[in-house]
Amino acid sequence: MGRPAGPTRDTKALICERALDVFAEKGYTASTMRDIARAAGMKDASLYNHFPSKHALFDATVSWQLERLTTFLRSHHALAHPEDSTAAYATDDPHQLLSTVLASYEPFFSDPAIVKLRHILEAERHADARIAQVYRTVFIARPIQLQRAIFTDLIASGHLEPCDTELAARQFHGAVFLALAEEMSWGDAQRFIAKHLEAFQADHQTRKGRA
Repeated sequence: MGRPAGPTRDTKALICERALDVFAEKGYTASTMRDIARAAGMKDASLYNHFPSKHALFDATVSWQLERLTTFLRSHHALAHPEDSTAAYATDDPHQLLSTVLASYEPFFSDPAIVKLRHILEAERHADARIAQVYRTVFIARPIQLQRAIFTDLIASGHLEPCDTELAARQFHGAVFLALAEEMSWGDAQRFIAKHLEAFQADHQTRKGRA
């Protein structure tokens, strides 16, 4: 049996946290491995023992934040992957549904690390095609994919009228994405999403869903 992975994983997590801070402060392009080693309280050589390059460290930093995001979503029964259960969205309790929908978006507005990640990706995406792809995946493509999965299941269960799920997903996420782009506070976003959900249901919900 190999060595326990805990200490190494903890060290890598700390490095990724410090790297996120450095990337947020200086930008990905301007940041150096030396900057990150200093922020993590270690020598350059020690940092390279964990990550062979800034590219690899950036990828690990993104992955670490996405793991945190996934853990949060699943702990609140919100969809984190298209294959996850959508049962929480099929509830007949409007307060429970709103709670789940809000949980789906809360980290994007209020989690400091996820907000930092978005700002880093936004700042660098026009200069780096790889970063642009990460930005599109995390903040546009994946949320739309998740909404499509939710709407597909809600149509199948009779909670929503049949519709173009791709269009509906873009309509629903697009409004919230615009709120993100506007840097809306989470308090304002909660009120906006509640109104947005109510209007969306009025357009798409079946009688069964309203019952």
